[in-house]
Amino acid sequence: MTKLNRRAFIATGAAAGAATLASPAILHAQEATKLRFANFAGPTSFLSTGIFRPWFDQIEEAAEGTIQIDMYDGGSLASAADVYDAVRRGIADLGWGVTSYTPGRFNAATVVELPFEAKSCASASAGLWAAYEAGLLDGFRGAEILAVMSSGIQLVHAIEEIKMPADLAGKRVRAAGAAAARMWEAFGAIPVALPVPDIAESLSKNTLTGSMNDWNALATWGIFDFVPYHVDVPLGSSPCFLTMNQDAFDGLPQVAQDAIKAHSGHEFNEFWAAELDAENNRLRAQVAENPEHTIHTPTDEKVEMAHASLSEVFDTWAAETENGQAVLELYRETVAAYEAA
Repeated sequence: MTKLNRRAFIATGAAAGAATLASPAILHAQEATKLRFANFAGPTSFLSTGIFRPWFDQIEEAAEGTIQIDMYDGGSLASAADVYDAVRRGIADLGWGVTSYTPGRFNAATVVELPFEAKSCASASAGLWAAYEAGLLDGFRGAEILAVMSSGIQLVHAIEEIKMPADLAGKRVRAAGAAAARMWEAFGAIPVALPVPDIAESLSKNTLTGSMNDWNALATWGIFDFVPYHVDVPLGSSPCFLTMNQDAFDGLPQVAQDAIKAHSGHEFNEFWAAELDAENNRLRAQVAENPEHTIHTPTDEKVEMAHASLSEVFDTWAAETENGQAVLELYRETVAAYEAA
């Protein structure tokens, strides 16, 4: 090989190397913006491994490697009560939370707390998102709202045998949210506002007799061991949110913004609800086979009677909530249509 050819060969190789270094995949990897997700659930919980991580993986792929979403589990970045403001202020880039941890702030969203309305997380989430899209939900300001959704449908679980919620009259029951508290007062029980991570300890010390949770929460927060009795009636749920810091969102490249938007709102709610309902059904089946646990399912007649006895709870909620009647009507209409489909 002549000296000139050698130079040409080296130049060609260098150019090829530069082209390789500049390949889109490598550039994307080098330029990926890291986003911090505040997650108060534990790293091995179903919410972390079965919902959020798979969902974020889909977003990262759709964003073509321009973002990397890192999960900060177990409240390590923000506590459950502080998530919304932590995201709004930029302490976290994204986060999810439950509105009942900040009472009085997201009042209209508590429509999902009303009992005997929705039978699944999917229908409750559809109803809540419809109210958000209609501009009827207060409190959701200062951040990019990616989703407003329902927790799993909550049942009542107790340390002693019960057959209806009213059997807990005079007893202390954990209730998440004001509407749920009014329901328990109507049943004659004493509602206790308590973050979900503290429920198991309170039950173990007999400072609580019962708690409202979906099946997944019993597994996630170690509550199963203390509540062998369960009444399978739909006692409402908790409103949840998935949000992002506005500046963090605005600063992303268009491909990343489009990926996040395409996987948010109705799309996220459908994924969230399908996975959470499936997990709750799986866990319920396990409990039903466990001889140490008893699940009581009241008759339709008893459920209807209990529902009718709470008319004042619904009326009070609608009267005291901004746009309350409009929210309740839209929620009921959407839930009924979803469950009939």
